[in-house]
Amino acid sequence: MPLTDQPSKDMYLEIDGKIFYVLERKLKTQGRQGGLIILKMKALDTGASSTQTIKAGTKMEQIIPETKEAQYLYSDDDNVFFMDSESFETLTISKAVVGNYVNFLKEGGKNLVMIHEEKVISVRQNPTVELKVTESVDAVKGNTANAATKTVTLETGYKVNVPLFVKTGDMITVNTERGEYSGRVNQ
Repeated sequence: MPLTDQPSKDMYLEIDGKIFYVLERKLKTQGRQGGLIILKMKALDTGASSTQTIKAGTKMEQIIPETKEAQYLYSDDDNVFFMDSESFETLTISKAVVGNYVNFLKEGGKNLVMIHEEKVISVRQNPTVELKVTESVDAVKGNTANAATKTVTLETGYKVNVPLFVKTGDMITVNTERGEYSGRVNQ
């Protein structure tokens, strides 16, 4: 495995036999003593986030996973299931690894999965997804004292607040990082 002394955001690192995904990187300088790198990381086996501080220039094992295209099939209480687009094998990933992104996976949708040593370690997340509104209540006239929004249900079962003009059958864009409405798709 290659070594790196410059860990950065969106990098995969192996520390003590566990694989971590770097969510955030900050550099803190300390005058003569050199700098410190503060890494916010997600453990890919449990999905837990942690923070680690290392000295700048410290060598770390970087993992460069293989990327494969897979089709989302379904999920249950513990796992998410994909089908490898080339070999048609079923790939099983823990929901802890996928996290909240499971709310934005469409049945039959194509996704990129990251594989290391024959094991799926992650799903590459798109920053936004387009989903269809399946359930929407009509806006109540005069209900604009606060932000004029209503809650709708999307085709994945996820509920999101949207402006009052969005109705059943509309395609909307959702920010997957924040889980919020981004806009309506022009059809």
